[in-house]
Amino acid sequence: MNKELNEIYFEITDDEITIIGISTSIASLSLVQKINSLLSTNFKLYKDFESYDKETEQITHFKNYYYNNSPHRLKNFLLSNRNDENHILIKDKKLLKEKKAFDYIYILIGRDHNRHSKTIIDKIKMLPNISLIRTIYPPDQETNIPSTKQIIKEETLDLFDNNSENNKTTKTNKKPKQNNLNIWNIIQDIEYNLGNTMYEKRLFLGFKLTLNEKILKQIKQTISHFGLEDIKPIKAENYHLTLCFIGNTSQKQMNKINVIVQEILEKEYTNDLEIIINGIDYFEQNNNITAIHLKFEEHAELLKLNKKIKGALQTNNLYNINRDFIPHITIANIKNLKDKTKREEIKTEFGKETEQIKLSPIILFESISIDNTKRYDTLQLFDIPIQR
Repeated sequence: MNKELNEIYFEITDDEITIIGISTSIASLSLVQKINSLLSTNFKLYKDFESYDKETEQITHFKNYYYNNSPHRLKNFLLSNRNDENHILIKDKKLLKEKKAFDYIYILIGRDHNRHSKTIIDKIKMLPNISLIRTIYPPDQETNIPSTKQIIKEETLDLFDNNSENNKTTKTNKKPKQNNLNIWNIIQDIEYNLGNTMYEKRLFLGFKLTLNEKILKQIKQTISHFGLEDIKPIKAENYHLTLCFIGNTSQKQMNKINVIVQEILEKEYTNDLEIIINGIDYFEQNNNITAIHLKFEEHAELLKLNKKIKGALQTNNLYNINRDFIPHITIANIKNLKDKTKREEIKTEFGKETEQIKLSPIILFESISIDNTKRYDTLQLFDIPIQR
């Protein structure tokens, strides 16, 4: 958790959360499988849960399984109560240091969390090797004693029918067991993880391209030029021109990016840009990949727009990539290219003629990898009216 914490609006209240402690010798993956089978849930492993200790100003990471029950609007976390990191300063940290006896923490958030928590406890405690399972929060569930918020109105019988000072509201006679769990810290951690780490998307701004038959033919000839090399062509529906690569971004950050980019485009962009493709070239990536791409004439307005957007995102702590902007349109990737001379040949054999292409409106894309295949989903289309 970092300085962004101060900008987060907390929507979870202490009235809609139940925290359950589980003590068991069952390993995390086995426990998740058993719970999924028992409760018909769908817990999956997510990025580590980040917890911030205000006293030590340290962030510690804990194994995080998450399931969202949409019909009941219930968020379910199953978290390890002990971190697995070996750093000497943060080894054997507890997520809930006040509850060291528990190996796992089950958190329910949403409506009917109380009712569902009772069902969860009743079922999980039937599993073998569950030595203890009980509600940690709310404390009145844990102790079966009313909390200090609960008031009992005691009435004293007045035989003389007078207004007695004894007829007043008092706290319960039984002193509630104190629960030193800092629920607000936990809520902050949950809000931060839900908003900033668990749903990161790999983002970039760019233009979707529809290429004419002439260019498509050039691309096909280029692919065949590399013969038996380990070449992976880009699908035609994925052709795009990157304007600004942003990288892994949270949902809250993405919302800010959309606002910033929209404001810039309304001042700087007119939806009428064109590029002139004038050849095919390549560049080397760090992982022994040779990227084959369409090149085009230098475009001053694209460079200006890229600089403007990157500057605004950096000012708002939304961009920290130190990378030069090299406009290109990737058409294929080659792994461990054997015949190095073929790279140079594409510069002369293909792309002798030029083609003018009108760019689409700017799009915020999400880059998704599925079974080692890239897909680019449109998240936001910035359709700016022509102003000149």
